[in-house]
Amino acid sequence: MTIPPRPPAAILGRLREETRDLHDAIERGLDWERRVATPAGYRALLARWYGFHATFEPAAAAVFADAAAEGFFGPRRKLHLLRRDLFHLGLTAGEVDALPMCGPPMPIAARAEALGALYVLEGSTLGGQIVARHVERTLGLDPRGGGCAYYASYGRDGIGPMWRAFQGEVAAQSSPATDDALVRAARWTFDRLRGWLIDP
Repeated sequence: MTIPPRPPAAILGRLREETRDLHDAIERGLDWERRVATPAGYRALLARWYGFHATFEPAAAAVFADAAAEGFFGPRRKLHLLRRDLFHLGLTAGEVDALPMCGPPMPIAARAEALGALYVLEGSTLGGQIVARHVERTLGLDPRGGGCAYYASYGRDGIGPMWRAFQGEVAAQSSPATDDALVRAARWTFDRLRGWLIDP
């Protein structure tokens, strides 16, 4: 008997369902409106994001090292946006480099694990558009003038296409041999972020 192929979007539904509890825990605990109510609070939150991306991006880059994969991962790097924002908010290059890093190193040894972690981070860019508009309105910061490049990320016109392209890559890489690792990495990333951003 021939077993029909699994629908490509099955892994996307599984990711959503099997990480819902951790996603909701971060939503409840982050309290981002309070944290970005002042320039100092906003800068402190960006500093925590910087410490996370500074450990995540090198680990992910190692498994997206070939030219085709870098074309997918490269535009999704956020560390340079965080540096730009932190400089605008008054930190020097030395101070940014001395910020606490989120350790230990992330256990990313294969593309499935990198995609699992990226599922969390790419998903956060969707909500980041709300944060960007709030910060622009309350603190007077924006991607062009400085200070809000990270949360604006791909911009209002780019966020949808980038998310759909990410979903397509996850579906293309999905297989019975890799899906468990992908989901584990997404859950691990949510859990690490909760500890790093909410309970530092």
